Amino acid sequence: MEDAPRTKRRRTESTTDATAEAPPLVRSAEYWFDDGNIILQAESTQFRVAKSVLSMHSSVFRDMFLLPLPSDEAMVEGCAVVVLQGDTALDWIVLLGVIYPKRLVDKALHPTRTAAILRLSKKYDFPLFREDCLKRLKTKFPTTLDEFISNSWPFLPTESSGYFTVISLAREIGIYSILPVAYTVLLDDCMAKILDPKDTDLSASDRLACLLGYANLLELQGSTTLAWLNLGAKHLPSPTCRQSTKCVAAVKDIIVTRSNNHPPLLYILDDWDEAWESGMCQPCRKKAKEVYEAGRETCWDKLPAAFGLPDWEELKSLDLK
Repeated sequence: MEDAPRTKRRRTESTTDATAEAPPLVRSAEYWFDDGNIILQAESTQFRVAKSVLSMHSSVFRDMFLLPLPSDEAMVEGCAVVVLQGDTALDWIVLLGVIYPKRLVDKALHPTRTAAILRLSKKYDFPLFREDCLKRLKTKFPTTLDEFISNSWPFLPTESSGYFTVISLAREIGIYSILPVAYTVLLDDCMAKILDPKDTDLSASDRLACLLGYANLLELQGSTTLAWLNLGAKHLPSPTCRQSTKCVAAVKDIIVTRSNNHPPLLYILDDWDEAWESGMCQPCRKKAKEVYEAGRETCWDKLPAAFGLPDWEELKSLDLK
């Protein structure tokens, strides 16, 4: 980036500290177009872009540009400067990358970029960008079990920070219906980080919700998805089993294997594990799988409550539209 001249700044919000020393202004190396006719400033970075392009996407900017400029408005290279109070330069670099794309399609939008676009699209009303990001998030973290099973995974966090970003964004923007699945997937993939408060970027309330949910889901799975392992519940051996001694021994082996997992694993939304079928006859395998699949339905219905959240329908009604 090269240095940009200081200027009297037009603001979208009132300045609260007029005496603070402003850092040197810099021009964006990527989004400073010679034919641009408006300058956006986020933090100390300035972007020279086209009013027409912003107006095409955003009703807030469209309405702003209809207002006449003050007679004493300072200009930079003939362009007014709009200071975007409270926004980060990084968020605007992400959004301008969508407004001025270099590639035809971006299918694998990372959670951090999704958060930036959603944050700004809500504030400045970029409805199509907002709808697209919401669709991606709700496809990844759906509200029905059928959608979860057939998930097309529009993006997949590769580390815990991706889930932390999604959960924080859900609270910040108001996308509450994605929280139950986001919490559950985080518990499955990053339990060790949640257990260690020094190794998580989750807020205290979200970490508490995860820990509460973990305890509740461990208890819930014992009476639902993993109920077939409880030999006292009489699910197994199956009434048509012809090798009950072997099937009971196979179940006991699975119980011993599970007991060696620390911390204990969740089997709430996972697909049936065919490795569990080893040593069991066909009728027992069928019965165990039936109990497991029915248990997933029950667990799904109770998933929000496990984390102290309202039911699915209420969560959806609270979502940003």
